Amino acid sequence: MNRKYCKAYHLQDMRQFHNWTEKREEQKPELTDDTIVYLWDDFTVVRSPIIPDKGIIFDRITPEWQDFCRITLHFEIPGDLRYAYEDQKEPQSTSEAPASGQATTSA
Repeated sequence: MNRKYCKAYHLQDMRQFHNWTEKREEQKPELTDDTIVYLWDDFTVVRSPIIPDKGIIFDRITPEWQDFCRITLHFEIPGDLRYAYEDQKEPQSTSEAPASGQATTSA
């Protein structure tokens, strides 16, 4: 699935998670509590919202981490963007079998 939504947080907020570990990139300055990072809809944390596959800081996605994000960080996809996550299912045909179990026929 392509990532579609991310939200900015201070790194100090992420560091509250008891199993937090940070990946460091060589030749990048050390991250401080005031560093702005981005939490993506797949629950990975990155340095940049522009290049989500580079600068990954945290990607140990567990149910515990997801709960932390939802409960402690109040992370959720905004209502006006949820449509982007709905399955692109075909609309149901109007010629489906009636609830009584009788089949319909077409002429």
